[in-house]
Amino acid sequence: MGNTKTLPSQAETYAQVLVTPSARSLDRPFTYRIPADLAPRLAVGSYVLVPFGSQRLPGYVIGLTQQKPPARLKQVIRLLTDLPLFTPEQLALAQWVGRRYYSSLLDALRCVLPPGRSRRAVTTAGLTEAGHGDESFAQVARAPRQAQVLRVLQDLSEPVTLDNLVKKLQSEADPPTRSAVLGALRSLQDKGLVDLARSLGPPGAAQVTQQVTMLADTDRDWPSVIKELAPRAPRQAEVLEALLEARDEPVPVAALPRSAVAALADKKLIDIFEQRRPRLPDEPGLGNEAKQPLTPTDAQAKILQHLAGAIASHRHQAVLIHGITGSGKTEVYLQAIQSTLQAGRSAIVLVPEISLTPQMVGRFRARFGNRLALFHSSLSAGERYDEWGRVERGEADIVIGARSAVFAPCHNLGIIVVDEEHERAYKQESAPRYNATAVAAERARREEVVLLLGSATPSIEAYYRASNEDDDSLTLMELPERIDNRPLPHVDIIDLRRETLMGKGGTFSQRMLEAIRARLHRGEQVILFLNRRGFSTFVMCRECGWALRCPDCAVSLTYHHRSRTMRCHHCDFTRPVPDQCENCEGYSIGFQGLGTERVADQIEREFEQAVVARMDRDTVTAKGAYGRILRRFAAGEANVLVGTQMIAKGLDFPEVTLVGVLNADVGLHRPDFRAAERTFQLLTQVAGRAGRADKPGEVLFQTYNPDHYAIAAARNHDYYGFYEQEIVARRQNLYPPFVELANIVFSDEDQDKALATARQSAVSLQDMGVFFKQGEVQFLGPAEAPLYKLRGRYRYQMLIKAPDTSRLRETIQELTDRLGDTGSTTVVADIEPVDMM
Repeated sequence: MGNTKTLPSQAETYAQVLVTPSARSLDRPFTYRIPADLAPRLAVGSYVLVPFGSQRLPGYVIGLTQQKPPARLKQVIRLLTDLPLFTPEQLALAQWVGRRYYSSLLDALRCVLPPGRSRRAVTTAGLTEAGHGDESFAQVARAPRQAQVLRVLQDLSEPVTLDNLVKKLQSEADPPTRSAVLGALRSLQDKGLVDLARSLGPPGAAQVTQQVTMLADTDRDWPSVIKELAPRAPRQAEVLEALLEARDEPVPVAALPRSAVAALADKKLIDIFEQRRPRLPDEPGLGNEAKQPLTPTDAQAKILQHLAGAIASHRHQAVLIHGITGSGKTEVYLQAIQSTLQAGRSAIVLVPEISLTPQMVGRFRARFGNRLALFHSSLSAGERYDEWGRVERGEADIVIGARSAVFAPCHNLGIIVVDEEHERAYKQESAPRYNATAVAAERARREEVVLLLGSATPSIEAYYRASNEDDDSLTLMELPERIDNRPLPHVDIIDLRRETLMGKGGTFSQRMLEAIRARLHRGEQVILFLNRRGFSTFVMCRECGWALRCPDCAVSLTYHHRSRTMRCHHCDFTRPVPDQCENCEGYSIGFQGLGTERVADQIEREFEQAVVARMDRDTVTAKGAYGRILRRFAAGEANVLVGTQMIAKGLDFPEVTLVGVLNADVGLHRPDFRAAERTFQLLTQVAGRAGRADKPGEVLFQTYNPDHYAIAAARNHDYYGFYEQEIVARRQNLYPPFVELANIVFSDEDQDKALATARQSAVSLQDMGVFFKQGEVQFLGPAEAPLYKLRGRYRYQMLIKAPDTSRLRETIQELTDRLGDTGSTTVVADIEPVDMM
């Protein structure tokens, strides 16, 4: 991290403040005068309170200038935190994210802010005199959402914050989104029925302290003091013995007898003081981690030698490790990081799934102890606050986490590792829609550090760059064999066109059932993979064909057996299972389709000796659930693990000798140019969970498309064969890596408005000289999005292709300027999209 930029000392300096919250139209700094008493402490990164119109709002200082604007300036009111929240270097990275991914600077800046330290403006709504009484509803007779909000406000006896109002409305039959509630409140304010006020809320998290104690004088003859105290005050003597054993480490007062501590303090024998109490995440490993570095193979040693020079000389180097499953990529990460720490530098390790962190954290803790800090969404607000602080203070020099960990405030960074580089989880799906792998590459370039990408199935884009002799930005290195020359598992394809599915519910082929039975009989473990959660993927009337669908999304509701509910996996809408068809009033309601919950149920019914652990989004909602499930399986307490893509990668269980893929076709025919690539990656990764120790592994793919090149290549563990076919298709159809891509999504509660804006965009692009499927910069669409309705909004999309990011950004900027205010229609530009749905 760089030095904080402070104020020049001569001419008057002004603060450029990004006020929060701000709409994209206000995504620019405003200039303020700096009071003399704040001048020595105010710097880039300072969090300040400023006047803004009739309000007082928080904001971030993003620049200092001596150029006074012609307008009369207001003055910064006060500092909200003593120290800056970000450095100029962090600000520069956030500005790059904003430019590249076409997001507001404020959204990008939030990525580098310490969690829980900022204070946001809180909106509070209360009724005016005109808003009370039934007569007020006459003004909202044609606005049901406004009427709904007004009714709830009348039921409450006092003003309510926007967040609490949204929570209150969730119990309604038709719960609105937060943005819909805010829109209704503004309309009610315009009609004189509601007053809206904004004030500064409390910090999101705070430091927690505890009383600790130490011996008052380290040079004293403490054994003699203890011996003298023991006969008449044994508790006090025990406390002194504990403090003496702790040496220079403070001991929490809460862990000692209070009366004895108080007596010793009165005698001036101990000191009591306040100390920060860290809230450390409880992330134990799986119990089988090696504590000492392993002897590297020749291929591993070659990569480590290649990295050693860059680490020692503080030189930027980007490397892609293409290593087959079980080839020891993690050991390369560990030893490269060990070299980095020995050079006095720090490290960031990105993992795509929280489910990978227990095993990864276990391996790193076994090597490096408590030098680790964890960053992921399952941590509490207090844990995130404390982990960020440990890194900021230099108490932890290795950060492991999901995509947000790429912004960790590491001092003297030396290496960034991106495990499973190909994973779509590295792409943020809300603003700012950044790709953590690209941010890691940019940060590594800016800070001149090593970037290490690893995957058994690299993304087509990364492998193209690394294998292209004309592109020296990424070096390709290979790990072509498993550790100890263990063989890759044998993969067989079961052609479901010629098989009758068996088992209680018709899920398994005869061969799959026999293979599971044989493993359980031998005391081995089985992984069963299906990338669909729930019990039944839809509920249908057998008499008329009616299916129960989400009222706000264009999808069927999924049945969940344990909760006996139907649930939308996009917006979480939930309802009971109907007894009667709502279309024909018949009673023949059937449960169709297959999900992980049903698979687990069927395995338990089919095999008496099966003890099933299930891992999908429904089973890991509780804190620490990922680790508990994996530790249970690692300890042999369960012998069958059923799951979605969470179990497909990175996991290493030596007793797993069979992996069964129940439907290899899930996702293969999605309307997405990456559908074949994702299918190949997922199948290859999950196949790699078998046979990772001394026992040979077997993998069975159940499929209706045995001849598809993605499935055939996965069967043969043939990344190169798949790549050669896929890269030809990408070149012919002009998709990445041969173009830069943006997905423009138009959404509105009114379908006609969304479509009109999408069509107007196509006209505007043609006026700009950008044409349909032709030219250096071109577009496709607009068309109805595959998921054409989501959370109550109709969706249309358009693809824009350009030869480089600058041309793409210029095109989107000009299009946005031409469109101007699109009213209720939201226009979102997703740069480098990974989800085309």
